[in-house]
Amino acid sequence: MTARQCASMRPARAAGLVFGILTLAFLTVTSAQANTYGGSATGAAITVPATGTTVRAATGTQPIAGGGAEAALLVGDIPSSATGGVAGLSAGTMHSAIVGLDATRGEASMENITLTISNNTITADFLMARGTAACGPAVAGNSILTNLHINGTTITVTGNANQTVTLPNGTAVINEQTSSLNGTSAAITVNALHVTTTDPVTHQQLADAILAQAAPQFDCSGSGSPNSDFGTGGGWLLAPDGIDKATFGVVGGNQPNSTTSGHVVYQDHSATSVTFRSTQIDTVDNLSDPCGTTIHGYGELNGVPGTEFTVTIHDGGEPGAGNDVFNIQAGAYSNGGTLVGGNIQKHNQACPQ
Repeated sequence: MTARQCASMRPARAAGLVFGILTLAFLTVTSAQANTYGGSATGAAITVPATGTTVRAATGTQPIAGGGAEAALLVGDIPSSATGGVAGLSAGTMHSAIVGLDATRGEASMENITLTISNNTITADFLMARGTAACGPAVAGNSILTNLHINGTTITVTGNANQTVTLPNGTAVINEQTSSLNGTSAAITVNALHVTTTDPVTHQQLADAILAQAAPQFDCSGSGSPNSDFGTGGGWLLAPDGIDKATFGVVGGNQPNSTTSGHVVYQDHSATSVTFRSTQIDTVDNLSDPCGTTIHGYGELNGVPGTEFTVTIHDGGEPGAGNDVFNIQAGAYSNGGTLVGGNIQKHNQACPQ
């Protein structure tokens, strides 16, 4: 687990300076033989003019030569004290990943969300944003929002890009998407939920909150993919009791420099109330199963370090719910099954096979 997997708080002049900038300037090809990659993924960011931007589970910038970057938190809360009382977030199993192989793909997810922002309350069971920038150039994106409520009203999520809900003092945009195609370059930013509030008298911005952002970028003027492999995903399945949820975020990859990269965050929400967070990734097998990934290492089971674990994920095609599979063995604890919600992605593979 890298330092990026820890919670971070850093100032910025506006959320747009950290997230969602669709610029292709970075995609200057340095070699006639190589495609170039860019972008990022972020769990959450809240900006308040007086206090700046507070960020959780940000991958940082995708390496230009490809491979992947990732971040995760068991608890991705942003306390209202960090924003001067204007906004606050409660969220768990927060996960983000950006991977550059045959294309650049980004994803971010979280569960059990409560966002309070300028006297508005927004809740959801699960949020996920996914985006792809590829040759063509071409882009694609989608978001998953489960059991979304805004100020006590159930919101029917249409699946359309940029679905907008009006607030008493702002807007909430669901599955917000902006994209750019320029020559051989492609970029897209997908926000599962983007909430902005303004003062009704002065019309000045009060707060800006982005939950689950995927922002991949790709330039296809070269050829070939890096010698790298990744499996990623976020979502939930049934807990061992067959009733409650078990939520997760996972990344397992081998970088172009042959180092391993990844994370596992997992929570069993049944009476068992098990949590697991990886602290050491030893091996990642992306070859034995063309559409699967097996991750082995050590982590903290219910906060106790030194627990050996194995996680196996399988991409069964789209949609992830009902097709993809997640399995975990951590010490004496085990659980597994088909996803009820979310998605698993085996990169640079057409799945199922």
